[in-house]
Amino acid sequence: MKKSLILLLLGLGLSLQAQTDSSQKDLNIQIPARFKYLQRPYLEMSTVQGGASMQWSTAQLLEFFYGDFVDDSEKAEMMSAASGDGLSLGSIQSWDFRLAFEREKTEAYKAPYLDRPQNAIFIYNRSYNSLAMSPDLVRLFLYGNRATAGEAQDISDFNYQSWFYSGIGYQYSFLIDTLPVSVGLSLVSMHTLDDHSTGQASLTTAPDGSNIDFAGAYHFGQSGATTAYSINGWGLALNLETHERFGNHEFSLAAYDLGAVNMPDWLQIDRDSSFSFEGINLGNLFDLSEGSFNNLIDSLSDGVVGGSRAAKWKMLPFRLQFNYRYHFKKQFAYADLEYIHLPNWIPRTAVGYGYRWKKFKVNTGLAYGGFNGLSWDLGLDWKINRHWHMQGGLSNLFGLALPSWSGGTIGNYRLRYTF
Repeated sequence: MKKSLILLLLGLGLSLQAQTDSSQKDLNIQIPARFKYLQRPYLEMSTVQGGASMQWSTAQLLEFFYGDFVDDSEKAEMMSAASGDGLSLGSIQSWDFRLAFEREKTEAYKAPYLDRPQNAIFIYNRSYNSLAMSPDLVRLFLYGNRATAGEAQDISDFNYQSWFYSGIGYQYSFLIDTLPVSVGLSLVSMHTLDDHSTGQASLTTAPDGSNIDFAGAYHFGQSGATTAYSINGWGLALNLETHERFGNHEFSLAAYDLGAVNMPDWLQIDRDSSFSFEGINLGNLFDLSEGSFNNLIDSLSDGVVGGSRAAKWKMLPFRLQFNYRYHFKKQFAYADLEYIHLPNWIPRTAVGYGYRWKKFKVNTGLAYGGFNGLSWDLGLDWKINRHWHMQGGLSNLFGLALPSWSGGTIGNYRLRYTF
């Protein structure tokens, strides 16, 4: 009897244990994925702002664009800096807003990057300016023709582009085997675009100011209305991203704004000829009707420049990035390459070193290219708490630390709120 009672109690215990295990399994199945390997939704704002030059310093750039008056000594310094290869400078102003959706993952992923691809809706606004001028043209720009009247000035290889456009799009992320891939497609609205350049060209002004002689080739291109947020064309752009980690090695490859826009009212002028402009003889202004005045201006425009309007496709200033990281225990070394499809942008290469604390990372290194020459980079990454994450950096710390020596800087900032 005692033996039977022991067997009964043992069987009951095993039965209860089996029920407990079954309940636990059921409980595990009901655990929301967010407590395992789920990428949470987030809202993010990022911006890139700044300007740079290989010849002019930060102080000279600020004085030229924002100063009230540039005196003769400052003009002499600017002219001296651009007397060799001329002047090249550029600026970037970009805003991005992104709402990313949560997405369940089948395995854990240790991502050191803030911009881990995720399904998202995004909107953006871009402004790029790029300018290159010969030494003679810089002199004309600073001093006018008072010192060079009657002498032919070499204005060859002038180049100016100014882009301003916006877009809205959707990004979809997926896996190819174990490789994460993210594809974004956006609708682009072109606001304004100016594209002007010269080939071999010279400009001569008469000493008495009676005429201006131009000889050479030039290109003039402009979208329709030039008001800030007018829409002068539509297009499509593609974003592609992927990155992978193999042990201590991590690679990231991305392309942004791959696409083109069509502008139906594009004004284009291409000439390879000479002309002399001697002004307009208006006669008696009180006897000149509005119609005859407009006809005179139209004939002048046709004779001097000869423009025509037609639909035109233009490729966007796309951006390519390649990043490599080698991870140590708490440190990492990096090598980055960046290219923007703009006339005066030199492919930018950067190498450096970084250190990680629990919620904070800092990296610094040297770079060459972009709108600058040699530059000193600085980057910060701070995971403030469970919800807030912040990134920031400068493309050229020299431009702030030594504003009279180095030519400008471009800063980036990103703030993310994770739900």
